[in-house]
Amino acid sequence: MYFLSKVIRSLVTPKSKNEDEAGREYILNILLLCCFGVGLAASSVNTFFAIIEGEAYDGVSPILVFAVTLIFIALYLLSRAGKPKFVASIFLLASVLPIYFTLYRWGFHVPQALLLYGLSIVMTGVLLGSKAAFLLVIAHALFLIPLSYLQGAKLISYDVSWKEDLPGLSDGIAATATLGAIAVVSWLSNREIERSLKRARWSEAALKKERDLLEVKVEERTRELKQAQLEKMLQLYRFAKFGRLASGLFHDLANPLTNVHLNLERLSTQETSSLLKRALSGVKQMENFVEAARKQIQEQEIETSFSAPDEIRQAIQMFAHRAKEERVEIRFQRADSLKIYGNPLKFYQLVTNLLSNAVDAYKKIERDKRKRQVLIELKKVNGKIRLTVQDWGCGIPKEQLGKIFDPFFTTKPIEKGIGIGLCICKDTVEKDFGGRIKVKSREGKGSTFTAEFPIKQSER
Repeated sequence: MYFLSKVIRSLVTPKSKNEDEAGREYILNILLLCCFGVGLAASSVNTFFAIIEGEAYDGVSPILVFAVTLIFIALYLLSRAGKPKFVASIFLLASVLPIYFTLYRWGFHVPQALLLYGLSIVMTGVLLGSKAAFLLVIAHALFLIPLSYLQGAKLISYDVSWKEDLPGLSDGIAATATLGAIAVVSWLSNREIERSLKRARWSEAALKKERDLLEVKVEERTRELKQAQLEKMLQLYRFAKFGRLASGLFHDLANPLTNVHLNLERLSTQETSSLLKRALSGVKQMENFVEAARKQIQEQEIETSFSAPDEIRQAIQMFAHRAKEERVEIRFQRADSLKIYGNPLKFYQLVTNLLSNAVDAYKKIERDKRKRQVLIELKKVNGKIRLTVQDWGCGIPKEQLGKIFDPFFTTKPIEKGIGIGLCICKDTVEKDFGGRIKVKSREGKGSTFTAEFPIKQSER
């Protein structure tokens, strides 16, 4: 029994991907197989009586019934081949034309033909949709109304001999079969509708569950982002606090260093020992260092003409000890005569940020594996100033190149950086100097940062 059920299910299972089309195809396959079964049974019965009655047999030819049966199986195979809509149209047309012939041949009052009219409308609505059903009702009306008038006015003659026969068992069976067919088609349609509604309710419940899970995930993610943002803000607050403390510290250091420097200068005029000269040079370097560090934490909105090479040399001096620890050589191709108009402190911060990243690029590179060098170039190109900082360090992965100028994006550990250095560089180049900054990098090969900005009129 299970095997038979499985075979039948495989014969009527739709192949359409669309849910509505699949339901209609399923009903069409069932109707075609039922018609094939009924036709096969009718052909067998007619053949049996034709053999028994011989020449006295006056029923429908078994060959004709069998031919009609073959048409149903051909339509079924065509439906399985992916043409269910076309097959449904042919099937409904084939069911309507005999009704028209019956009413024309035996009169408008044939009860069975009117029942078949109702069946055709129901099947059309189920297999092709409500719009097709309304069109069929209009077609029936255009045929029935003129036919009833013409037959009533005796302008069209028809055979009324069937009215003289008393109702028989076959009439009851035919009417019952027609009503049963209407009920079966309606049941199949309602069954597919109920299945669709069940699937819709299941999908709605699944979507609601997914929505609830999504809300929980969004809430958790929002909480994580808020926590991360709070940590970033706390870190920035610590940096800002350190900047305020450092500003005062550098101010307090600058005054005694200036006094020491002046006293050493006075002594140097009286005593020319080499030891005293080295001490004087050391104090001068300490003054330069304090001045450079103070520039790094200052925010002064000034514009003036300044020596770009001097700012770059001061930045290099700032990083001299750090570069020495990393065994990195910082080279600067000199451009002594180049003057830039703008904010010198912003330019200094731009150079130090780029230089810091260039030196850090060698942290992941084993020493003595390749040259450890940072090249800084500053020159005029096509009426623009071009600053280039190049290293041959670890490089930047391709998937991260589009994010490196975003605020708080960093590949460094949290204690090494917070991801605002390159963001500040981009902001400085674009807003303070009206230019643009770009990067070229290959992972494992190194990076080149290039900042270009126009020469202002007051520079010339």
